[in-house]
Amino acid sequence: MKLFTFIVLAVMLVATTAMAAEVPTSRGDKAMVFMFNGLDDLSLEGYGGEYGIGMRYYIADGTAIRVGVAFGTESWTDEDEATDPDFDSEENDRTYAVSAIYERHMASPCSSVSPYWGIGAAYTSSYEEDKDEAGDTVTDRESGFAGFAVMGFEWGFTDCLTLGGEYAAGFWSGSSETETVSGGVSALSDEESESLMGFSTTSVYLSVYW
Repeated sequence: MKLFTFIVLAVMLVATTAMAAEVPTSRGDKAMVFMFNGLDDLSLEGYGGEYGIGMRYYIADGTAIRVGVAFGTESWTDEDEATDPDFDSEENDRTYAVSAIYERHMASPCSSVSPYWGIGAAYTSSYEEDKDEAGDTVTDRESGFAGFAVMGFEWGFTDCLTLGGEYAAGFWSGSSETETVSGGVSALSDEESESLMGFSTTSVYLSVYW
């Protein structure tokens, strides 16, 4: 099924090449931005993950701001009457993220392809709390910040629809900790920090202009 889907997509891309359109890069142009989660299954996701949305807006001709926001929350309760009817197992998760990229589009010999460079930053935070039947809790917190430069392109394969991708180079710095509350006593453990620097590539982008 995955191979069939890939073949169909490839045929569609080849078929639409003859209808390639100019990439919208004028002041006031705007688009919703989606991401493909890898070409192994071609699943379309929100921008930057399952809970994310992305938008691009041209603040001037050839100059755009791309913004991504992610927010998600999950709650789970196991009402175990057999063990202790007064206590339930609970799990609460929350995820927050925001990113912004300044794009500067460059001249191209092909009107259907718009190369660009840019700079950006991102912040992420996640929270996971587990509560057992005795009322003890374990809370994991993570947060991180990234700064990076990008080089990419957009291809207008038909009117108001573009595909694109980009390289990125920059750094990531993050930290995490675990807080345990047992018998009313709180303790911190597993405090960690990390930093990364290097190159990366992103998923394929689908932009829908209106």
